[in-house]
Amino acid sequence: MAQSSVHGRGPDLAIVGSARSGTTFLAAQLAEHPSIDAGAVKEPNFFSREYGRGHEWYESLYEPRREGVYRLDASTSTTFPQFPEALSRLAAAAPDAFVVYVVRPPVSRALSHYLYLLHYFHNESAETFGAALENNAVYLGASDYRRWLDAISQVFPKEQTVVVPFCILTEDQRAVTRVVYDGLAIPDWEPSAAAHSHKNEVVSFRRSAYRSAYHRLRRGRLYPWARRRLGMQRMRRLRALVTTDTPLATLTEALASCDDYQLQALESLHCEGRAAVSASLREQDARTGLSWSPMWEASITPDPRLQRGSGPPGV
Repeated sequence: MAQSSVHGRGPDLAIVGSARSGTTFLAAQLAEHPSIDAGAVKEPNFFSREYGRGHEWYESLYEPRREGVYRLDASTSTTFPQFPEALSRLAAAAPDAFVVYVVRPPVSRALSHYLYLLHYFHNESAETFGAALENNAVYLGASDYRRWLDAISQVFPKEQTVVVPFCILTEDQRAVTRVVYDGLAIPDWEPSAAAHSHKNEVVSFRRSAYRSAYHRLRRGRLYPWARRRLGMQRMRRLRALVTTDTPLATLTEALASCDDYQLQALESLHCEGRAAVSASLREQDARTGLSWSPMWEASITPDPRLQRGSGPPGV
């Protein structure tokens, strides 16, 4: 169980991944609990890319410590391959933290990650999924569930962790939040309708100037103040004014751009990820009384090369 401490140097609750698996949706629900301080930034990325800013900067993102109030950090970059030391840093700063790891079918997760960087951040130059896989290791690396489940277990006891299948989060999010609240030993809480509808879908900015201004704000010193002042929902509404839905490649279309070597790598990733998560969930089910492993296994097709998606890869 995580313990809130007035002297803690890290979060009490950490959603460490995986990116593009509903972590923003989950964080929005948890943030409404009166005993959870979600901070001024959903993903500080402190233990990964922003570690050089120092603990004083990280501390400034949260309200002053109070007993019974738990800090939430939802930085999914904690399980990015380019930051192999991030989990160890997190564990050193917050050894008692309750850790949440959300997983979705690994190939769909990788594609959604690529589309998000391509259309929203515009910091992916590859025009096809196949080209992106060739140039950037993060897509497959962040979907390497076997690696990250092992890494998490090396630094946090199983009693302080929960693995959440994406299908459970989308179909029964209250079951997920109850598990987290139990892990923190705080009362149950019903999120608002706004939190239930909070999704981080792939969108594009209406103009490049809007995108540049928004990302400058995100990186600037005023962003934590603005987010705290306006609140998460108002910030989301402001973003909606300058963005628009964008057509997305289906999984079938994306896989058509991959060569045989990449398809083999994706198949291996799929099979190894499915097996690793299944084993972890079976152990978790036996220990906690949950029954999430059958739903996870039912949510994945046998071979990603045989999938014939007719719509976008999800949020």
